[in-house]
Amino acid sequence: MTEYQCRWVSTDCVKARGVGDSVHIYGYENNDVVSNVALLVDDARAFARGILALADEIDGGEDRAAQDVAVGDRVAIVREWSTGTGRDDGKMGTLVQFDPDDDNFPWLVELDSADRRTVWVHEVQRKRERAEDPNEAPAPSVAPDRVALLEEARRLVGSHDIGQLLNVARFLAGE
Repeated sequence: MTEYQCRWVSTDCVKARGVGDSVHIYGYENNDVVSNVALLVDDARAFARGILALADEIDGGEDRAAQDVAVGDRVAIVREWSTGTGRDDGKMGTLVQFDPDDDNFPWLVELDSADRRTVWVHEVQRKRERAEDPNEAPAPSVAPDRVALLEEARRLVGSHDIGQLLNVARFLAGE
């Protein structure tokens, strides 16, 4: 038997178990069975694939950390929020941190704006060039040692304050 608890109510859950040639799925509310569905094995597999597809639509799949994005890369913010539109959607910046345990805002991006602010966002995409618009100037290339400069700043400052670390890293880079 397999069981998954509701993320909001501890007495609500879904359980599944094999019974003969079918998979039975039970829905519980306040510890009481409120639904029971018996599926043929092939239908249970199709249902499970559907759930996986829905989950992938929400967060891009289980292996976000394996995406072709690394700290120091130039990125575009695809979605600031997991739902809806954010004010930073479409903006460009440099990826400065990734938190694989954060499902909502795993990517920390330093924006290209004049204030060089950082923002945690839901989804980013690696960009080799800043823009395809021929009227827009190309982005400055990211120095290959930018991550090393950030690590050296962390060692020197001994702080985890991203703004302070970025300022020290910029100083070390001669910016």
